[in-house]
Amino acid sequence: MDGIIFGICTVAGLLVTALCTRRAVGNPRVSTWSIAAAFGICTLGVFFAVPVVAQAAEDATGVANVGKLIAHICAILWCAALQITMVDLTYRSEYLRAAMFQRAFAAMVELAIMVPLFLAANEPDMEFTTAYVHNESVAAYLLIYLSYVLVTCGELAFMCGRTAQRNWGIRPWSGAGYALSPMAATLGIAYTVSKGSYIIFYLVDDPWPLDVEEVVSPSLSGLAVLFLFLGLTLPMVGALRERLRQRKQPAGSTQAS
Repeated sequence: MDGIIFGICTVAGLLVTALCTRRAVGNPRVSTWSIAAAFGICTLGVFFAVPVVAQAAEDATGVANVGKLIAHICAILWCAALQITMVDLTYRSEYLRAAMFQRAFAAMVELAIMVPLFLAANEPDMEFTTAYVHNESVAAYLLIYLSYVLVTCGELAFMCGRTAQRNWGIRPWSGAGYALSPMAATLGIAYTVSKGSYIIFYLVDDPWPLDVEEVVSPSLSGLAVLFLFLGLTLPMVGALRERLRQRKQPAGSTQAS
């Protein structure tokens, strides 16, 4: 299941990253470059989340679970880049610099906690998944990671919803895209709640079947990524349509004259 979901996300990510980078080159600003960076980071992360790729990374580096660590680092940086994107689109320019430092600092603190904990707990016969939460270090690592994702997804849902409201009826493609983005953030929240609550209930000796969690959580995560890809791509499609329409108008006027 993980291989199929994250493989599809990787292919979609490559396409969207290319489109975002092209847009950023033509319209350079904080939000366009942050979106391109976010999708590039996300694509790298979901690529290393594919089990075959993760195993190849372990074989190449000799470090157990290195693929999982890379995927989680990318998830943290992806969330931070998306926050900076939405801050640029949602708030006034004078707030942007402070907001960028705040989000970047929060991400660095998260990584400063996660990475040492990972390295201290990492063993060849262990995986950083819910199947190994009987290990207290694994459980703590996952809960710290999920807590950060939960908070950032909550903020993204709010900011994307606010941006969708501002664009609704004025820029249809942007309005629709930013309306899908809160759905993606909500799915991200559902993912963290699903996985995090399983860990908590496991620690109190009352979890639901692991087989269910291993299907539900990756599905929610994959859907969140795909919805976000679609949501942040639609405004670019709308902008492209508008540019093509503006190019055709002078040509039509010339022919008429």
